[in-house]
Amino acid sequence: MKKEHLELRAKPRQARSAATFDHILDTAIIVLEEDGWDAFSTNVLAERAGIGIQTLYRYFPNKLSVVATLAQRIIGEWDEWFEDFDRFVSQDIERGAESGFLFFLKKLKNQPGGVAIRRAMNASPVLREMDREDNRRMAHGFADAFARQSGDKNAGDFFYMFLTVIEASLAVADVVLDSPKAESQQMIDEFVFMQSLFIKERTRQIRERQ
Repeated sequence: MKKEHLELRAKPRQARSAATFDHILDTAIIVLEEDGWDAFSTNVLAERAGIGIQTLYRYFPNKLSVVATLAQRIIGEWDEWFEDFDRFVSQDIERGAESGFLFFLKKLKNQPGGVAIRRAMNASPVLREMDREDNRRMAHGFADAFARQSGDKNAGDFFYMFLTVIEASLAVADVVLDSPKAESQQMIDEFVFMQSLFIKERTRQIRERQ
């Protein structure tokens, strides 16, 4: 599915329309949390929201458009959590990455609809690409911050290191969220250890090439 198929048909312009629009999205979160992606549909959403299907279609062309709107909102919140890139890398690069991973897990678990929306995003290549685009933006932000604080001349050398850390962190987070508590903690501990070793060794190799 092309990205344009995820765009809104119309944006609410009046208070009443805005209230209906927000009610649809709030209900969508509930449906995703209670029933999951496989049971999610525009018909189910309209019924659960207590509106006619045509009212829903006034704003959203399909169910992916609904989730894309939710994804844009939730990605915006994730970006706000990490907007101070310098704070995370100032601790030192290994501990900054570790605290970032644990911080994201904790915030995601407490974010209304966060886990359910993330699962829905992973079910669609188009929505997954939205997430990857944001990951690239964040990787650039972390690389720039690290270069500033460490005095390295080329932040671009560290971009793929940070992108790999971010993508791996999200992949592990997705598995952890669906695993028993004891097993989840073991995976978290192992990943934090692996990540620390990777960053330390990769940073050394990059600097030797510069």
